[in-house]
Amino acid sequence: MKHKEKSNPQEDLSSLSVRRRQEVLEQQAQQKKVRLYTIIAAVVVALVAALLIWDSGVFQRHAPAYETNGTSFSVTDVDYYFYNQYSSVYSYASYIGLDTTVSLKEQEYADGQTWYDYLLESALTSMDEAGALLSAARAEGYTISEDGQANIDAAMDSLSATAESYGITVGTYLTSMYGRFMTPSAYEKAVTEQCLAQDYAAHLRENFEITEDDMNAYYSENAATLDNFEYEAYLVTVDLEAQYDDEGNQLDYDPDELAAAQEELETRADTLAEALAGGDADEIAALVSEYGASTLNGFSGTTLAYYDFGAWLAEDGRTAGETGKVPNNSTNSEGEEYLYGYYVVRFDSRSLDEYYGANMYNMLIQADAITEDTEDGDASSSSTTAEDAEAAETAEDAETGETAEDTEATEDAETAEAAEDTGAADDAEAAEDTGAADDAEAEETAEDTSTGTQYDWDTALAEIEALRDEWLAGGGDAESFLTMAQENTEGSTVEYTNIAKGAQNTEVDEWLFGSEHAAGDYEIIRDETLHGYRLVYFTGYDDLYYWQTIAQSAIQSERYSEWLSEHSSEEGGAQTFLMRYAALDAGA
Repeated sequence: MKHKEKSNPQEDLSSLSVRRRQEVLEQQAQQKKVRLYTIIAAVVVALVAALLIWDSGVFQRHAPAYETNGTSFSVTDVDYYFYNQYSSVYSYASYIGLDTTVSLKEQEYADGQTWYDYLLESALTSMDEAGALLSAARAEGYTISEDGQANIDAAMDSLSATAESYGITVGTYLTSMYGRFMTPSAYEKAVTEQCLAQDYAAHLRENFEITEDDMNAYYSENAATLDNFEYEAYLVTVDLEAQYDDEGNQLDYDPDELAAAQEELETRADTLAEALAGGDADEIAALVSEYGASTLNGFSGTTLAYYDFGAWLAEDGRTAGETGKVPNNSTNSEGEEYLYGYYVVRFDSRSLDEYYGANMYNMLIQADAITEDTEDGDASSSSTTAEDAEAAETAEDAETGETAEDTEATEDAETAEAAEDTGAADDAEAAEDTGAADDAEAEETAEDTSTGTQYDWDTALAEIEALRDEWLAGGGDAESFLTMAQENTEGSTVEYTNIAKGAQNTEVDEWLFGSEHAAGDYEIIRDETLHGYRLVYFTGYDDLYYWQTIAQSAIQSERYSEWLSEHSSEEGGAQTFLMRYAALDAGA
C-alpha cells in the first residue's frame, strides 16, 4: 500500500479560488493565535505555580544555600545556625552596644564589619565544622547514640513547651525566632543534624588513643598551669587623684605627680618585700593595712597565668621563702605603659596534687526567706526563687566544669575558684570567729549577714530529712536517689561528674575531699551559698587523677582540631544564590 504524500499548503492554496483561499488563510491565522495564547497561558500558570511554591518556602527549606565539606545546608539550616548565634549575644546586647530594635546590617560590630556579617560568618564557621562531621559520619555509617537521640527529643519537647508557655503555635514561635521560612519539620531536621554532628564529634574524641606517656608529656609542657602554688602575694599601689575633661574622659596624670607616686610606690614595695622575707605576720598585716594593699593568695596555676606574678612564681629554681617584686603596668591614653603598682610575692612551695575527681548526685531543698513588714511588724515567709538558686548555681556549675567543652570548662572552673578563694576564706574565718555557724544551727531562723535576709533553716532541714527517710525506706539505691533528686530539686544541678577540689561550695567540698568515700555514701549538708540543705550521694571517683583528666581533655581537643583540619576544605564553603534569603528578618 502506497502512503499518500503530504500536500504542500502553498500548492493547495494555489488551486483554490480567491474567496476560498482567503478563508483558509484566516483559519490558519486563528489557529496560530490559539496556539500562542495556549503557550502564554501555560507559561503564566507555570510562573504562578513557581511563585506560589517560592513563597511557600519549599525551595528555601530544601535547595542548597551553602555547601561545605561534603554537606549541603538549606536557607532554613543557615537560619537555624544564624539565629542561635544571635541568641547567644541577645541577652547582653545592651552591654556590647547592640541595638536589637535596629537592623543588624546597619550596626557595626568591629573594623567595618556589621553585626549581620559577623553573626553570619560565625554561623558559617559552625556549619563548616558540622558539614565535615556529618560527611564523615555518613561515610562511616555512624548512627546517633542513645544520648544523642535523647538530646534531639529534649530539644523538640522544649520547643513545644516553650511555644505553649507563650500561648502560640509551634510554627508561629519558630518563625518569630528563626525567620519566616522555618517550620517544625525544618527545625527538627536542623536539630537532628546538629545533634548527630555533636554526637559524632564526641565519638571521635572518646576514641583517640591517649596513653599515660601522652599525659605525662602534656604535664611536662604545662606544669606551671597544673601545679598548685603556696605563696603570699599583695598588690601595692599609690592613690592618684584622677582628673577629667568636660566630656568626662579621664586625663593623663601629671608627670611630676606620677613620678613622685612611683617613687613612693618603690619604697612601699621594698618595705613590704622585706617584711615578707622576715615572715613577721603582724608586721605584714600592719603594712598591708597601711598601704591598702590587695591580697592575692591561693590561686592555682591555671589562674596564675592571668597575673604578672604568675610567671615569676613558676620560674624554675624558686626556693621556699624567696620574695619578689613584680611590676603591674597600666596604659595611658597614648598607649604608653607606666608603672601602676607592684605585686610583692613570697614563694613557699609548689606541688602537683594527685587526687581523683569526685562524682555525686545532689538534692537541694532551699530555706524560705523571711521578709518583714516594717509598718505593722508582721513577718512572712517567701520561698527563695528558682532564679536566685540558678544564679548561685551558675557560678558553681562553672566551677565544676560541667559544660559541653571539657577544656574550656576546666579553665572556667579554676578561674572561678581563684576569683572567690580570698572572699570565701575571709567569710569562713568571720563565721568561725563569731560562732555564727553554730548559733544558726540552734535557731529556728538565721540571718545571711551578707544580705541581711533571714532564712527558715529548720523547715528546710525537716523537708530534706523527710526525703532522705523516704528514699531509704524505698531501698536507698542510686537509681531511686537520682529519680527523687530530679523530682524535688529546683535551681540546682542534680548530677555532677569529675568534681575538682574547691569547685563546690565550701561545705560540700569539705565533705567530698575531707575524707575518703565509697560509692553509696550520703550526707545532709547545710549550704550557706545556696541557702538550703543538700542531700548528696557519692557515686565514686574518676578513673584518672584530676590533672590527668585535664591533660586528656586538652590532648583530645588538639587531636580533634587536627582531624577537623584534615577533613575541611581550605577554600571553605560555597554559597548559592539562595544565600540572599538567609536571615532576611535580621536584616530588616
